Amino acid sequence: MSATANWSYTATAQVRPFVSRDQWTGEAVYGDAYDIACTWTADNSQERMAGGQGGSQGAEFIAKHTIFTEDPRPQYLDLIMFDGSDGWEEIRAVMTWDMSPFGEAPDYKLVT
Repeated sequence: MSATANWSYTATAQVRPFVSRDQWTGEAVYGDAYDIACTWTADNSQERMAGGQGGSQGAEFIAKHTIFTEDPRPQYLDLIMFDGSDGWEEIRAVMTWDMSPFGEAPDYKLVT
């Protein structure tokens, strides 16, 4: 673990990797859980459809967790659970950014 990750990623999360979909039931199949070092934030927003002349057509409340880690194993569709989550959550996006200015491996942002 890099010096930056060792200082900042003090929480632990469990990840269950997505393996496949069952051909008969259509249900997701996951592998054995493993632990990663991380830190996380919670975020929410409200999105509205354009209402035109009749005003607002409705709103959707969107809540998500953003998990930061140096571990490259979590992928799109894997499940993740950590202190602060409400059970297993599906990873919907994985982003990476360059840490080479610090002489370190890339870091990852996971969004549920």
